[in-house]
Amino acid sequence: MVKSLRYGAFVGGLIFGVICGAAWINRNAMAEAYKEVEVKDGGTIAGVVKFDGDVPAAKTLKVDKDEQTCGHENKMSEELMINGESKGIKNVVVSLVDIAAGKKAEVMTASLDQKECLFIPHVVAVSAGASVDLLNSDNVMHNLHSWSIKNPGFNEGVSGGGKMTKKFDIPEVVKITCDVHKWMSSFIVVKANPYFAVTDENGRFKLENVPAGSYKIEAWQEKLGKKTADVTVKTQEEAAVDFVYAKK
Repeated sequence: MVKSLRYGAFVGGLIFGVICGAAWINRNAMAEAYKEVEVKDGGTIAGVVKFDGDVPAAKTLKVDKDEQTCGHENKMSEELMINGESKGIKNVVVSLVDIAAGKKAEVMTASLDQKECLFIPHVVAVSAGASVDLLNSDNVMHNLHSWSIKNPGFNEGVSGGGKMTKKFDIPEVVKITCDVHKWMSSFIVVKANPYFAVTDENGRFKLENVPAGSYKIEAWQEKLGKKTADVTVKTQEEAAVDFVYAKK
């Protein structure tokens, strides 16, 4: 019996050590993949993400709970927000995917609020290692559920006016939902380097202080997927890159 217990403890400790070691190796591998250096006379990448074709009608989200706080009217989905005039797409994350060295990442605390039973903003992009304050500006409880694969998952309630903070160390796209109000959803996009931006209401983006060189740049939109392009950045010049999505 004693031998069995000792063997079980040994195996458990071995497994724990392997898991911790793998996590340590993974984090260090990511740290080695991107090196922070002083960037002198860097260039800029700017452009717009647009939709080609007739703008589809926005989906309606049915509000069926806590109407005094959430409102009595159904809400419009933010999964695909297209400017009717410019055709620009909002909330697209544009980033460099193959840059080995560049400016220092600003690992700061971002915020994702819940107000009138919607997440604000709908998409948050952060550097790996950043923390996100998950706020509740409503007077009812929300239950935050992360659908993460690489980062630790969570499924926790936040009372009205409350806050909890979570750290995201590993690059991935994390969907966040509320188990209390089923129509609520948002995304936290964790990037391996600091060269990323979320497009504005006209689909515009800008990446600054990029070392001269050739790179692959990627656009991600939650409904339309990914697009990539090649871009060459020259010293103190602006390179233009546009992405065009069509209805799937």
